[in-house]
Amino acid sequence: MDRVPEVQTRALGSSVALTLGGCPVCGCERRLRVTERNHLSVVRCPQCGQRYVWPVPSPEMLARIYDRSYYQGAEGSLGFKDYAGLAPARHRMFARHLDQIERLVPRGRVLDVGCATGDFLAVARTRGWEALGVDPSPAREQALAAGIAMVGQTIHDAQVEPGSVELVTFWDVLEHVQNPVADLRRARELLSPQGIVAITVPDSGSAVARLSGNRWFGYKTAGEHLQFFSAATLRKTFGAAGLELMVQRPVAWSCTLGFLVDRAGLYLGPPGRALNRLASRTGLGGLIVDVPQVNQFAIGRRTERWASNVAA
Repeated sequence: MDRVPEVQTRALGSSVALTLGGCPVCGCERRLRVTERNHLSVVRCPQCGQRYVWPVPSPEMLARIYDRSYYQGAEGSLGFKDYAGLAPARHRMFARHLDQIERLVPRGRVLDVGCATGDFLAVARTRGWEALGVDPSPAREQALAAGIAMVGQTIHDAQVEPGSVELVTFWDVLEHVQNPVADLRRARELLSPQGIVAITVPDSGSAVARLSGNRWFGYKTAGEHLQFFSAATLRKTFGAAGLELMVQRPVAWSCTLGFLVDRAGLYLGPPGRALNRLASRTGLGGLIVDVPQVNQFAIGRRTERWASNVAA
């Protein structure tokens, strides 16, 4: 059983108190129920369309998800059985992302938010970037061991001077946070005049998601994921943070065949489990595959007009 249901089924004391509030993108207090997963409700904002978990579990409850077992030995739809085993796939994917980024901004300082074990920063460092990371989980220990400069636990406590970073990245991170607009606003503060923000998030408006409706596999991550962005709501999130999108497109997510069929076993029931057993017998679990139509990739830059309006 996933750990969020285990926590949710206990009596609600101070350690598992839930946080109420409006839409994390536009602030609207109205909401429409979409589905329930892991004993948590996923709702949709009738004003901007953002889908999100509401009420939000407490920080203490969320912190329990990202313990050491999140990266090694996790069961169910939350976390990873073998995060380290996906490193070659991540390296290939991050190199593709940097190919796109380096067409738009000169190499300089990069701050990776939610850097985990530091895989992206390791790739960036080999290409001439000055690598900085923040992460609150135990995975930060591996980044430190790899010589990555860890400058905080979150973007809000990052020990980085405003206006000093050419690139801030959130690779599969914004869907985990309670207030994505606040995180992007803080990223905006840290950007140099020519700096950019680059992100990937799961695409809740993909063809697969639309066809699946309320049964979309992405909702099975509720609790680990607090936000479910479509292309439209991601644009609105960037705009609310004072950023304009330069690039927005679907992007493949790289993983191993073993990871893919393991998730198929979780999401597709008996057919998926049969596929999992077949793949296990072939010995092809380490084969790297690029799964299309899973994520969306976006790059944004500062909107100076927004800054002047805020100042006024």
